[in-house]
Amino acid sequence: MKVVLCFLVLFSFTNSYASEAIGFYSNGSIKNSVSIDRYNDSHVRKLFRNRGQLYGTTETMLALAGLADHMKSLYPTVEVTQIGDISSKNGRKIRRHKSHQNGLDSDVVYYRTNERAQPESETEWGEDFVINGKLTKNFHIERNWEAMKYLVNNHDVGRIFVDGKIKSALCNYAKKTGEFEQEKETLRRLRIENSVHMHHFHLRLKCPSGNSRCKAQVEPPAGSGC
Repeated sequence: MKVVLCFLVLFSFTNSYASEAIGFYSNGSIKNSVSIDRYNDSHVRKLFRNRGQLYGTTETMLALAGLADHMKSLYPTVEVTQIGDISSKNGRKIRRHKSHQNGLDSDVVYYRTNERAQPESETEWGEDFVINGKLTKNFHIERNWEAMKYLVNNHDVGRIFVDGKIKSALCNYAKKTGEFEQEKETLRRLRIENSVHMHHFHLRLKCPSGNSRCKAQVEPPAGSGC
C-alpha cells in the first residue's frame, strides 16, 4: 500500500511539473517551461540572451541539445550549435515573431564551412548564407543536411523552415548522395519560407504526447517538395 501511495505521489509531482505546450504556435503559452541553460553542458551557444527568449518545452530542449551533441560527435571540429530565439518563460507573444509562443519553435544558425561561431555579444545574425539568390561557400551542405536528418529521424518534427535556395540545394545533395528516396520524409519536413531564413533555420516540433491543450498544425503535403 505504501509503495503504491509513493508511486502515485511521484507520478502526480512529475505530471504537475512537466512542461506543457498550450494553444497554437502563433497563439499560445507554456506551462512549466524549461531553460536552455539547463543544457549548458551540451555544445550549444545561446545568442541574443538579452531578449529573454531562452525557454521552451522539454521536447524542444532535448532536440536542441541532442542536435548539438550529435554534430559535435560526428564532426569534432564543428562550431557550437548556435541557438537564436526560442520562447519567453511563459510563452505568448514576443517581439520579432508571430509564432514562438508555445515553446515548440526555435531558431538555429546554419553550420559553417569555416567553423566560426558568432560572438554571443552580437545582437543580430552574423551572416547570410544566401546572397543575391545564391548559396554562399560558407554554407556547409553536408553538415546542414546531417542536422536536418538527425532532427527529423530522432525528434517529433512538424516542420523546419528554410530558405528556398537552401531547400533546393539540400534536395540536390540528397540525390547526389543517393539518399533521396530514403530521406523523403526529411525533405518533406523542410518547408520554404524566404526572406528570413537565409541565416538560420526554424525548427518546429509537433504537439507533444499528452499535451491535450496544444493545438496541432495540419501536416505538410505528401512528397519531398523538391
